[in-house]
Amino acid sequence: MKKLSLLLILIAATAYGQIEKKVCFLGNSYTASNNLPVLIGSLATADGNTLIEDRNTPGGYTLEGHSTNTGSLTKIASNTWDFVVLQEQSQRPSFPWGQVNEEVFPYAEILCDSIRSANECAIPVFFNTWGRRDGDDQWDSINTFAKMNQRLHIAYDHMANTNSGMLSPVGIGFEHIANDGTAPFEFAELYTGDGSHPSIYGSYLAACIFYEIIFETNSEGNTYVPGGLSTENATYIQDVAHHVLTEVDSITIDYTQPEASFTVTYDGLTATFTNTSVHAFEYFWEFGDGETSTEEHPVHVYADGEEYTATLTATYCDKEDVIVGGTEGPSSIPTDYLTVFDIYPNPSNGLVNINYTGNEQEIELIVYSIDGQFVLRQKMIQKASIELDSGAYIVRIGSSMKKLIVH
Repeated sequence: MKKLSLLLILIAATAYGQIEKKVCFLGNSYTASNNLPVLIGSLATADGNTLIEDRNTPGGYTLEGHSTNTGSLTKIASNTWDFVVLQEQSQRPSFPWGQVNEEVFPYAEILCDSIRSANECAIPVFFNTWGRRDGDDQWDSINTFAKMNQRLHIAYDHMANTNSGMLSPVGIGFEHIANDGTAPFEFAELYTGDGSHPSIYGSYLAACIFYEIIFETNSEGNTYVPGGLSTENATYIQDVAHHVLTEVDSITIDYTQPEASFTVTYDGLTATFTNTSVHAFEYFWEFGDGETSTEEHPVHVYADGEEYTATLTATYCDKEDVIVGGTEGPSSIPTDYLTVFDIYPNPSNGLVNINYTGNEQEIELIVYSIDGQFVLRQKMIQKASIELDSGAYIVRIGSSMKKLIVH
């Protein structure tokens, strides 16, 4: 699993009603406050998109509770969800690491297994909640907002990483506002009077972050402003959400990007292919002689002893990776080209230059959106120029990846 800076490809919908997403929310009162799923749905509607959602959010509920709750498990299995949002009880992930290892992480894994058993293409999204306004006075390591917020982020980031999920870093949005001396409202206004639950300010921030993740879009300029927020404050919150998701390098997510690879052995004209791909469950082989196969580990008999080049396409849902030959790494790129390349300018206004310092040998350049969607693939020798729409991307040469922002 590759670990990458949290960048989202920001491709605006070109027609109303273009995007529909199905999301199930499993959490507690933090998710239920101000009806977060409805806030996200209202942002979607304002852009002509559609959110189909369901939720189970009993007060104080834990991931442990959801892992055995009939209602939660039924909801997971009741639809072909694009995303299932998982939110732990507000304090548990900030507790001592040994306690979190016993009381939190195992149940995150159980829920992710249940999600993928119901739909192997569904993506778990971990709702990284925020530290309490004044921290938690149970022990010194979480007795301020900053301390508690950091521990929550570390735990949620770990859950996203180890379960091949995505991270919704709402707590980092809270932190940005806490540290922004130019914010148009006080940090405390993100909370209700209990210093724990979100006000409409806090819930709208969460909604904007989730909206950008779920719909792979930009919340900036969205016309939906809920009651209790001024247009000025809503605009600022949208800007914070977008900043957190595109410019904060410390934010990480993991996405399930397939990586194609294989080895082959020969016995006369019989070739035995061993598929060593990861994060894939569909395969398409082209043996170079016009014959194909969808088996995981095919055996193929060639008609003669001529040289043939086999190609494997490994697919995970709508994401794919291709390898030719199978003996020298992804796309047959020699290892000395895997880490030495530069992107400039970065950020860019659209025209991007890529340069590597290896020998004059043709290599393959691939560009993905951050959630693994294929954007383009082209051959290059030392230098290449490409044009991209505004957004955020991952540029890949072999197993080396670098982030790119286009304004």
